[in-house]
Amino acid sequence: PDGKSFTARLGNGEWWTGMRATDDQRSMAATIDQSSPSLTLYYFLAIMNAVGPGTMELQSEASHLIDWTAGKGDITLSQIDYTRLLFDVLNHMTLRIPALQRSTEGQRYSTLLMQAGSNISIDIQFNKHGESWFIEPPALALLQDLLSQLTAYRLKNDVRHINGFQSPRDTIKTLMTRFNESDPASIKRVIQALDLSDLSELAKKYEAPRLAGYLKRAIDRIGTQIWQEIPDDQDSLQPFVYFEHPVGQIAISPVDTEHGTVWKFTPDTLKKIRSLYAAIDEMPAATVTIGQQQTKSAYFILRDFVADGHHFLVRMLGPMEVWQWLALALALIVAYVMGRVVSVWVGVPLLRRYEKNLSEHPYYQKSLVWSLRLFFTGATLRMIDEPIGLPDMVEVFVLTVSWSVMTISVAILILIIINLMTERAGSIRAMAGHNITLVSLSAGIARVLVVVAAVIMIANTLKIPYQGVLAGLGIGGLAVALAAQSTLQNFISGITLYFDKPIAIGDFCRFGDREGTVEFIGMRSTRIRTLDRTLVTIPNSEFSNMQIENYAKRDRMFLNTTLQLRYETTPDQLRFVLAKIRELLIAHPKVAADPLRVRFVGFGNHSLDVDLFAYVLTNSKPEFLAIREDIFLQIMALVKEAGTQFAFPSMVYYQAQDTPNDPQKTATAQQTVERWREHSKLPFPDHAWQDKAELSDTLEYPPAGSAVAQEFEEKNFTPKT
Repeated sequence: PDGKSFTARLGNGEWWTGMRATDDQRSMAATIDQSSPSLTLYYFLAIMNAVGPGTMELQSEASHLIDWTAGKGDITLSQIDYTRLLFDVLNHMTLRIPALQRSTEGQRYSTLLMQAGSNISIDIQFNKHGESWFIEPPALALLQDLLSQLTAYRLKNDVRHINGFQSPRDTIKTLMTRFNESDPASIKRVIQALDLSDLSELAKKYEAPRLAGYLKRAIDRIGTQIWQEIPDDQDSLQPFVYFEHPVGQIAISPVDTEHGTVWKFTPDTLKKIRSLYAAIDEMPAATVTIGQQQTKSAYFILRDFVADGHHFLVRMLGPMEVWQWLALALALIVAYVMGRVVSVWVGVPLLRRYEKNLSEHPYYQKSLVWSLRLFFTGATLRMIDEPIGLPDMVEVFVLTVSWSVMTISVAILILIIINLMTERAGSIRAMAGHNITLVSLSAGIARVLVVVAAVIMIANTLKIPYQGVLAGLGIGGLAVALAAQSTLQNFISGITLYFDKPIAIGDFCRFGDREGTVEFIGMRSTRIRTLDRTLVTIPNSEFSNMQIENYAKRDRMFLNTTLQLRYETTPDQLRFVLAKIRELLIAHPKVAADPLRVRFVGFGNHSLDVDLFAYVLTNSKPEFLAIREDIFLQIMALVKEAGTQFAFPSMVYYQAQDTPNDPQKTATAQQTVERWREHSKLPFPDHAWQDKAELSDTLEYPPAGSAVAQEFEEKNFTPKT
C-alpha cells in the first residue's frame, strides 16, 4: 500500500520482501557477514560461484570462511586447492540456505546436504569463533570420494541433455553468466534457454534477445544467485518456479527437442517478464556483485536513462510503457518530415534532371514523393526497434509494416527508374529500331522481376510459406501454361521477332494484304501505322506467322514496265529505240548496270511490246518515283526522236487527215542504224562492253534545271555530263 515495498515468493518456498531504492549502490553490501551458519555458507558459495577468468583471486577470499584450525591432519592440499575441492562437492548439492540456523546460540552447527535425485549426501559442520561462524573442513579422502560419486551420477544421463541446459540450475546459470547483450554469439546460445513457441517467426529474431535481457535484469533484482539453491536433478520432469509475483513468475520446465532435453523458461514467463521487471526494476541489484560487468544493450541503456528521475514514464500502458508510446509517435513524425524534406529537396530535382517536362508525367512526381515518405517511415520504424524495444505483439505489427512499406517504396523507385531509362533510350536518335525493341522488352521483363521480387519479400516478411507455392508451380505450371497459352505464345513470338529481325521500329512493310510503318514491338503485340494513318495492333503470335515483306530492307528498287509502240514502227526504228533506251539506262547514275535489259518481247494486240527490266539504286519510295519519272520522260523523248509513237488500245481508221510517220525522222533513224551496221556497231543483241563503259554514268541526273540538283551537290555528288 505504501508504494515502496512489496512481498513475493521464491521458488524454494521462502517469502521475499523488497523495498524500492533510487540508487542501486546504496544497498550494496561492502563486507561479508558471518553472523550465522547460513550467511557463512551463503557468502562461501556466492564468492566461489563468481570465480572465473580474471577473478581467480576470489578463491583466496572464500578460503577465509573455512576454519583451518579444525582441519583434519590428512589435508595435504594447499588451502586454495582444498577450497576448490570443497566447493566442487557442494556444487553438486541442492540446498536451502534460509533453512539453515540463523541464531548465534551454541558453538557448533551441522547440516546434511544431499544431491538431488540421488542418495549421496555430506554432513557439513560449522564452528563459531567469537561472533563469526566458519566451515569446518571435511576429511580430504571423504571429499575426493564424494566428488567421484557425484560426478559419476550426473554423467550417466548427460547424453540425453544439451550441455548448459541440463537442469533448471544449468539454464539459469547459463543465462546469468554467459549472456552479453552486445555479443551475437552469446545471444544465440542463450536464446536456446527460451521457449519461444508462443512467439511468431517474425518476432523471434528481434524479441528473443530483449526477453533474455529482461530475464537477466529481473533475476539480478531478485538477489545474488546461489546456484546450489536451484534444483539440479536432470531426471525431474516437474517445472521449477524460481520466482513468483502477483504480476507474473519466472519458471523453467523441460522441453524435448531433436537434440535432447532442454530446460527452458516457459512461454508464460516470457509473456509476463516485461510487466514483472517493471514491478521490480527499482529494486537494488544483487548484494554481492562479484565478477565481470556485462555490456547492456542500447534498449536497456535508454530505458535506464528514461527511468532515472522519471519513473512514471516506465509504467505500463497497455502492451508498452509510456515512454515507448511517446518514442514511437515521435519517430513516426520525424520519419514523415524526413520523407517530405528528402522528396522535395532531393527527389524532385533529381527527377527533373531526367524528365524535363514533369507536367506530362504527374504520376512520376507523386509516386516518387510518396515512395520516399514510405521508405523513411519504414526505415525509421526499423531503426527504433532496437533502442525502443517494442514488445512482440507490437513489434510484429511494426516489423510487418516497416518491411512492407520499405519493399513497396523501393519497388516503386526502381519502376520509376526503369520507366525513365526506357523513355530516355527511346528519345535517342542514334538508337536503332531493334535496340529500342530490346530496351522495351528488357524493361518489361525487369518490371515483372521487380514486382515478383517485391511480392516474395513481403511474403517472407509476413512469414507466408511462399516456398511451397513456388515448388507447386512446377506441378501447376502445366495448368498455368494452358490457361496463359496465348500470352506465352505472344511473349515467345516477341522474342523471336527481336532475334530473327524481320522488321524493326520505323520499317515500312507489307503484312498480309496491308502495308504500314512499324511503330512498336512489345512483349505481347506489334503496332503498325497503316497508309490510312490508322493504328493496327497485331498479337505477336499472329504477326510472326504472316508473310512479312520489309520494304526498308531492300538495297535497290525494281523498275519493270512494258513499252507499247505502234505497228507502224519499222524494224530499224525499233532498233533505234531499243539502243537509245539501253544507252539511257546504262548512262543513268541511279540505275544498276547489272541486271539491266531492254528487249523487244512480242507482238501485242495493238502494239509492238518492249520489256524494260532494271534496278534503281535507292530504297526510298519517294526517290524511286522521282527517278522513274525522269527515265520515263526521257524514253518519251527517245520514242519521239525515233519518229514513232506509243500505241493505245483503240481502233484506228486511217484517213487522209491522219498524221503519218515523219519521213525525215524516219529516214534519219534508218540512216543511223545503217551506219551502225556498216561500222559493225549494231548494238544487237547487246552493246559492246567498250560502249557500255564509255556510256556508264554519263547522263546528267538530276536533269538540268531540277530543283534538287543543289541538294545533290551538297552531298558531294556531282552529276556527270
